[in-house]
Amino acid sequence: MDGFTPGLVEDIRSALVPPAPEVVPQDERITVHAAVSRFAFLYERIRNAVDYKDEHLLRKTAILRILRRQMILESDPRAIGEQLIRELIAARYLPNGELDESLYGTVAGIVAKYLAVRRCNVGTGKHFEWFEGVLAVEIEDALVDLAREKALVTFLYERLADRIRVRGYEISEGDLRLQVYIACYRTLHKADNDLLAFKLLRAYVPEWLRPDEWIDAPQAMAERLVGVELRIRQALSHPLAQRLNRAVRPWAISLGLLRDSLLDPKADATALLAAPEALLTAIARMAERKYAEAKARLRRGAMRATLYLLVTKMLIALLIEVPLEYLWYGAISYVALSINLLFPPVLMFLISLFIRIPGKDNTRRIQEDVTALLTEGAVPVREVRVRVRRGLMGRLAFRLGYFLMFAFSFGLFYSLLSFMQFTWVSETIFFFFLCLVSFFAFRLRQGALEYVVIEDRPRLTSILIDFVSLPILQAGSWLSQTVSRLNLFLFLLDFIIEAPYKIFLRVLEEWFGFMKEKKEELQ
Repeated sequence: MDGFTPGLVEDIRSALVPPAPEVVPQDERITVHAAVSRFAFLYERIRNAVDYKDEHLLRKTAILRILRRQMILESDPRAIGEQLIRELIAARYLPNGELDESLYGTVAGIVAKYLAVRRCNVGTGKHFEWFEGVLAVEIEDALVDLAREKALVTFLYERLADRIRVRGYEISEGDLRLQVYIACYRTLHKADNDLLAFKLLRAYVPEWLRPDEWIDAPQAMAERLVGVELRIRQALSHPLAQRLNRAVRPWAISLGLLRDSLLDPKADATALLAAPEALLTAIARMAERKYAEAKARLRRGAMRATLYLLVTKMLIALLIEVPLEYLWYGAISYVALSINLLFPPVLMFLISLFIRIPGKDNTRRIQEDVTALLTEGAVPVREVRVRVRRGLMGRLAFRLGYFLMFAFSFGLFYSLLSFMQFTWVSETIFFFFLCLVSFFAFRLRQGALEYVVIEDRPRLTSILIDFVSLPILQAGSWLSQTVSRLNLFLFLLDFIIEAPYKIFLRVLEEWFGFMKEKKEELQ
């Protein structure tokens, strides 16, 4: 096998080895008392269990939550920034005893920009909700070294930008490059819209990073940001976004496994990059390891979901289904009650059994993609085809067909439930959990297929299953978003418990500091 292109190898080496961080003097480091950290970390574990988020979004979500609370309680940017950083350290989203106290001022400057724009009162509540998400990303970017992530996205973009073509859709070269860059971030780092919005805000409004030029008179900036938000939303919801994500995804997976192989503590990155065969062998081992981790994660997720569903169903049966049926009908259908209790966890368990892990063909494709990424001119052109836009009659026909799919799927289950003499109460609860469980199982399946780069060919059985399950998954997606917005536990945690709890921790830490001072006076 021929060697890799030296320039590309050096680009990867540079991306994976960012400059060493500066050493912060001991007396300038931000430190939180260990006891306070234990209490704060425990709270975050409970909070994250109630409101599930992908692991890479937990820190950003915590920043946003703390910011919103602090901006209600405080108006001083310095106080907000200081308390935000200390809470993040206490909750172990940031290292304890390593960060420089100068970060207080950095975060305060970012918060001051937002408060200056907010006081102008330009835009709707949704605009400021969007803006707060962007602000959380900017703060995270200031607190955490993301140089490696940015460098890898740049590498992937430069390798793919000229290798993707679009057929059947009019798009300018500049817009196509922008959409490829967005797709690289989404597929390589699972970037959400808040992170991408911050990237685009910096590009569209570079003055945002130079607040000295406008913060004393922020009205023009506030008005400009309303228009920029619309432009960013349009870029992030582009009609080609999903197709470009699929085109970029195999390369992002391969680059991610290359990164993990080179950063493995047991690996010698320099030696591997100099020996293509050894590198490809290391990537194959890493792929097998990731497959096993995905399988184990799937089993754990399915087991937790099964137990959660079993407990939830028992509570709903005792609090809702049994009382309503008894009041409405004067009797309880134990057959329906048993099915409603057991069906959701059994369905989740069965679905998890039929999820397959990638095989050797998938690993070979990853090795081929890595070779292409590290060899000049080896990345093939990928054509993204867009079907010809349907006419009015065509759109109506397909929407009618989709409606008939819904009618068939739900009608089929309704007929079965009616045959088993379910009441309307039992039927409602059955359909609610059928949709939610199916959608949750679908999300678990997507996680298990995280490293799949070879698309399955459609089969008759999969087409039939999709015909029945797609309407149920669509309803489950809507329900999951609605339920998450109406999560009573989150309301209690965020508005009733968290604020006084964090105030208690702040007072506790100050008390520990006071006790330390008194102890030092005795020495």
